[in-house]
Amino acid sequence: MGQTATLYRIDKNDFSKIVDNPNDFGLFQISKGYEIFEKSFDGLQFVLSKGLDNPNKELIEQIFYPKTFLGEQIDFSKLDFENLPDDFDFEQQPVYYNDPNRVSEICNLLETISVEKFQKDFDYNELNRKDIYPGKIWNDETADNIAFNVRHMTLEFQNLKSIFKVAKENDQFLLSYIG
Repeated sequence: MGQTATLYRIDKNDFSKIVDNPNDFGLFQISKGYEIFEKSFDGLQFVLSKGLDNPNKELIEQIFYPKTFLGEQIDFSKLDFENLPDDFDFEQQPVYYNDPNRVSEICNLLETISVEKFQKDFDYNELNRKDIYPGKIWNDETADNIAFNVRHMTLEFQNLKSIFKVAKENDQFLLSYIG
């Protein structure tokens, strides 16, 4: 099992529930939809960033790693593990999100990237050489049941564009959870 990135669409009215209680807000009850990117999100980000200038690269980075969050960040490098309180919750994480304005900006950028350009920029050798997560498994296989090839990543790209488009059309937030 590896890391996944999940993007959740949240209406503006429901976002206040997260603001009120960022540790327990009933994500599955308020989410209007979601998309899971199983181990592919760093590869997507890498391919999408190719040839972009800095402001647009930063937008691509914010797809899965938004800069805005609710709750408290934990700097694990500064924790005194020997003196933690008994009730310290390692699972507690801030809620990272892109607001509707940022969702719109990212969606507009994604719309400028065609499937053909994405496929042209997908280079499995480069992904393996640069050890882009999940590591040296990128390939040029063509079978439908093989992952981490251009066919699989094109589907992931289309799913990414779709969730941003729906969120933009509905003026929604997108929460990002990597786990």
